[in-house]
Amino acid sequence: MSPGSRRRLIGAFLLLLLLRHLLLAFACAPYGDDWGYAAMGIRSDPWERLVHEHHTWNGRYFSNALVLYGPLTLGIEPGLSLYRSVPVLLIILGTAAGAWLLAGLPGFVPRRVDRWMLALAFTLLHLHAMPHLGEGLYWYTGAVTYQGAWVLVLAHAGAVLRLERAGRGWSRAVVAIVALIAAVGSNETAMALLVLGHTAWVLHDIMHRRMPRAWQWSMLAAAVGCGLVVALAPGNAVRGMHFPQRHDLLLTLGMGGAQALRFALVWVTDPGVLAALLLAWLFGRAGASPVRTVPGDRGPMPWLVAAAVALCVGTVLPFWSMGMLGQHRTLNFVMGPFLIALLGAAQALGHRTRGWRMPAWLLTSTTRRLAMGTGLAALLLWGNDRWVTHDLLSGEALRFRRHTTKLHRILTFSARSESSPAEVPVFHEPLRSLRIPEPTADPDAYWNRTLAGYFGGDDFRVVAIDPATARPPQAPR
Repeated sequence: MSPGSRRRLIGAFLLLLLLRHLLLAFACAPYGDDWGYAAMGIRSDPWERLVHEHHTWNGRYFSNALVLYGPLTLGIEPGLSLYRSVPVLLIILGTAAGAWLLAGLPGFVPRRVDRWMLALAFTLLHLHAMPHLGEGLYWYTGAVTYQGAWVLVLAHAGAVLRLERAGRGWSRAVVAIVALIAAVGSNETAMALLVLGHTAWVLHDIMHRRMPRAWQWSMLAAAVGCGLVVALAPGNAVRGMHFPQRHDLLLTLGMGGAQALRFALVWVTDPGVLAALLLAWLFGRAGASPVRTVPGDRGPMPWLVAAAVALCVGTVLPFWSMGMLGQHRTLNFVMGPFLIALLGAAQALGHRTRGWRMPAWLLTSTTRRLAMGTGLAALLLWGNDRWVTHDLLSGEALRFRRHTTKLHRILTFSARSESSPAEVPVFHEPLRSLRIPEPTADPDAYWNRTLAGYFGGDDFRVVAIDPATARPPQAPR
């Protein structure tokens, strides 16, 4: 098979793998904070609500606007269709931002089609190994707050690479600064990584007796300034009152470090990640110059330090602010920079060991094909992809979509007829790929209260019952 035919075959297979995630988006459904934020967005003045969030909950000025005034504020019928299009949009934008980043490295991946294929493969690998795929991509509140921020970070990095190469360019500067401001205002993890990254860059130049350029200082100032808006928001203290174990240094270092080690081991032993690391090492061994974070060939160490810092930010920050890891949204986010740094380390190691004697079989085209085949198989049958494939082929995803349609119809009818509590069925077993929590038999449970608040207000109640006893809704007379 010619290289061109092999490239087209691999590209077609990657697109088929991506299609599963796009199809799964049409089975996802809102839950929890989605309903709560949408209800607040519908029933409050936009500016007053954003100021209230800043004073009573957090300083995320960009993502707060997205979650308060998302698709569900348009109503359940038009809003749900738009809600399900958000994961599709994030996948497309994330892949495009990855290709944009690679294009900012001249000569690294010269062919445009190869840049898109690598970006698509990385998107699939990111989704494949996420600790919680549902929270990472298919839950609107979590997705726009964290995955949306990841898209912005990639766009910012691509623009910065172009500024670093050209030294100027107003369009690149605008993209870099807008993406930076939006990403910092999306979540605390993105804020910390961007502030640390720009600070390290400026300090590195100063230590090597190179005066940072004006635009570097501007980026650092913007990151720090926006970071202070997020970090010093009065709402952080109010939210912290719900977590009595917060700000415990020993707990933060001990458990944060343990969780970082745990997820590092889980990720680096994943077959898909291992295959990608081997291919990156072979790529560097073949002579491709690694993307360097410092002048000279320092090998993999700078990359490994960057990977460790990114991972520790994702585990230490939650323990410091809440005293627990909580949901896996921060890990979903830091996995992106962690994987990029790990792949950079593998490639730098390959470049550093070019002169070393290696077993002949390790450097053959057969090894590359086996690594690529293993990686593609993992993206089909391992990790999150195993359950995505299962839920789609078994028909469970389609049945869940029908179930949510029935649930929303019951709630709409019950709210209009002023009948309370509304009895709703629950799905027999949550989809393994999405893991969406269902309402419970307790009307005061969080999932029930947010659902009831969106459809009927504070006095409305929702109670989950056995699906076999659920009464179908009737049209109002």
